[in-house]
Amino acid sequence: MLDIEDIRYKTIKLSCETGAGHLAPSLSCLEMLVVLFNDYLKFDKDNVFDDSRDRLIFSKGHGAYSYYVILNELGIIPNYEIENFYSNSSLKGCLTYNPKYMLEASTGSLGHGLPIAVGMAQSFKMQKKKNKVICIVGDGEMQEGSNFEALQLASRFKLDNLLIIVDGNKLQAMDRVEDVGLNNNQLSNVLKAYPCNFSKLDGHNILELKKSFDKFFKDENESFSVMFCNTIKGKGIYFIEDSIKYHYRCPVEDGFVLKESNE
Repeated sequence: MLDIEDIRYKTIKLSCETGAGHLAPSLSCLEMLVVLFNDYLKFDKDNVFDDSRDRLIFSKGHGAYSYYVILNELGIIPNYEIENFYSNSSLKGCLTYNPKYMLEASTGSLGHGLPIAVGMAQSFKMQKKKNKVICIVGDGEMQEGSNFEALQLASRFKLDNLLIIVDGNKLQAMDRVEDVGLNNNQLSNVLKAYPCNFSKLDGHNILELKKSFDKFFKDENESFSVMFCNTIKGKGIYFIEDSIKYHYRCPVEDGFVLKESNE
């Protein structure tokens, strides 16, 4: 079983030892990823090409470090890729398609992941397959028009096998989402207006996450599902939490020293 605090420590370590930015957006989605991989996603870590596996489309590809760490802990991404990150590794700062590592799409350019997820979900339904498709998007990313075209198709095709998780950390690359587009209350109301199974929750609360995941993975649904998760960008390092400048910036640049793990 993946341990949340262990994954947090190793995610921070990955950034601090390599000087890689994009740590803060990798920390706001950490709990939802751990719960998904521990309890819900259908996959075989010994056979990543098993066609019956669920698909996770990580659309906010600039916040993928905790995703890499989880896949490494599961033995899917080998150690040398993590050890050589940002120097001689195939892993990139923004997520790049690599099916042997279960990285299902290249998603550094925002607004791409959800349309891909909708296409996958529709393909599975047309083939009468049971695969689930989960797409994690950023709240800032939801300013992209391509996402709303995808939502219309998800609604039209009643994609009951599609779960959209919004990482609502209230920040985007250069500003607060409310100073660029809709604030998160407005965005959640827009999403709730679609004929979908909608829930709004604390994205760091394990019990709330499991309750919402249960509705998607275990209950019968008539259309797609949306989980709007209120989160904290940079969660776990107090001085980068909810800070605009740490979208790109590595905290070691400001004197942060990572303490040794208790393990």
